[in-house]
Amino acid sequence: MISIEEIENIAPGVANLSKSEHDVLCRFTLLWTLFEAQALDNEGSVRKITSVVNEIEPQVIKESWFNEQLHYFMNRYIENGKTNYRFEHLHLRKNDNPELIELVLLGKTEDIVDQLIVCLTIVFRFRNNFFHGIKWAYGLQEQFENFEQATRLLKTCLEKFPK
Repeated sequence: MISIEEIENIAPGVANLSKSEHDVLCRFTLLWTLFEAQALDNEGSVRKITSVVNEIEPQVIKESWFNEQLHYFMNRYIENGKTNYRFEHLHLRKNDNPELIELVLLGKTEDIVDQLIVCLTIVFRFRNNFFHGIKWAYGLQEQFENFEQATRLLKTCLEKFPK
């Protein structure tokens, strides 16, 4: 087994992460791979997320089981009625539909389907930024709660989405 100290040699800062931070990153990685395989048919993209969410029975989404994550993202990425620097650090791409994300986070649309798509799109950006190294650029600072919220959302999606 590779030790944390060995990983520290190639990824400085890993050893500074707490046990809780290590655990949440492991849970996120596991749950994302399950979500991508089971819910997205191994096609991780915003287009696929949108398609899958649009196909879910309306009563499944109307339960608003993702309100905690939606409000967390709204509080994290909106300040004084506009997006903040953290929003910019999501590194949204055109295909991520940044206009919709901004509308939902600003509370300018209450469409529950759009809200779930936006929450999952943000989690997708966490995935891309983490797996492709952007999050490592600043040592995963301020990321624990992001990954904690993401794992809760992914777990619930895996329970609620049709198999």
